[in-house]
Amino acid sequence: MMKKILLLIVMATSLLVARAESGEWAVGGQVVYGSKAETAGIGLHVKHCLTDAFRLGLSSNYYFKHAGVNAFDVNLEANYLFGIGEKVRLYPLAGAVLGIWHADGVNVSYGGMNFGVDGQTETKFGANVGGGIDYLVNDRLGLNAEVKYQIISHASQVVVGIGASYRF
Repeated sequence: MMKKILLLIVMATSLLVARAESGEWAVGGQVVYGSKAETAGIGLHVKHCLTDAFRLGLSSNYYFKHAGVNAFDVNLEANYLFGIGEKVRLYPLAGAVLGIWHADGVNVSYGGMNFGVDGQTETKFGANVGGGIDYLVNDRLGLNAEVKYQIISHASQVVVGIGASYRF
């Protein structure tokens, strides 16, 4: 299963890299909190502006273990950027999410999922909707805050994140 997930990440990244000549790129990290995971996590993201107002992003978040379950997600999203002054951009977001949960223990219950076997993994696809704000500190450094709702069967959650990006 992990090979399939890695292949999905590589393919999505390749799609973004193939468009490198089109505009601005940003790579960065973030700290997140998932309401269903009930724990904080860390994440990485890559974003690419296809036009001045439209960008695609690929991100992944790892949520620290809670109640015997580790959670991980991979997100492919689109943003429409609204410039508010020279340094601030607001954006709605929509996209897809792949959620992965791994139980460390027997008979672990997490939301609507029951893990009966130690080491059992559950994988589900869903959708993301939300919005965020970017603050451009200078030509290269940006700060951001984002709130999104991940719609996943038995595992929907609100994800709040703050982070920083290096733009090139």
